[in-house]
Amino acid sequence: MRLRTSPMSCGRTAWPTGSWRALGWAGTIAAVSLTALLAGCGGAPAKPRLPSGVLPVRAVSWLPATTQSLTAADVQKDSTRPGLTAKLSGWGYRGGWQRTFQGESRRLTVVVSRSLTFGAVSGAAAFVAYLTGHMYSFYPFAVTRKITVAGRPGLLIKPPLCACHLAEPLYAGITADGRRVDWLEINGPRATGRLLISMLAEQ
Repeated sequence: MRLRTSPMSCGRTAWPTGSWRALGWAGTIAAVSLTALLAGCGGAPAKPRLPSGVLPVRAVSWLPATTQSLTAADVQKDSTRPGLTAKLSGWGYRGGWQRTFQGESRRLTVVVSRSLTFGAVSGAAAFVAYLTGHMYSFYPFAVTRKITVAGRPGLLIKPPLCACHLAEPLYAGITADGRRVDWLEINGPRATGRLLISMLAEQ
């Protein structure tokens, strides 16, 4: 929430001639404090955090992209198993980002790139282990295989095609990069495991 300041609060304050001597020590301290306060009126606003760890927009340039931050409660929504929010807190979850690309295409129609940051390497490893051990709560009936992403161990996830008409392949992948977890999903006519691995390496 931005605080509004009165136009008068950032204006110039005129002191009578000799007023510094007349004010004495108590007045001098108060005047110095007020001067410092007035000087802060023109301070630069805090810079907003920039998304990190997700696919750059140029990586899927043919689809519109939206970006949002991820709280522990947001991550919980990806799993049907309760209690993940508390576990994330215990693992030192610091926050994350999600960039979603979506639109009509003959290549990929949906790409969801996530980046989760933890306070320690052990926290990132714990989340990957949790997702691996409770796979069906994230991707029901999916099959998995171990992969290597830019020299890092990871997991390729292949959920079954839905029974709907014109269903398109969906692939997901996850890997830990130090204190960060890289998590990617791709969906579309040309989605393959090989393509997912190459895109996950770009995060």
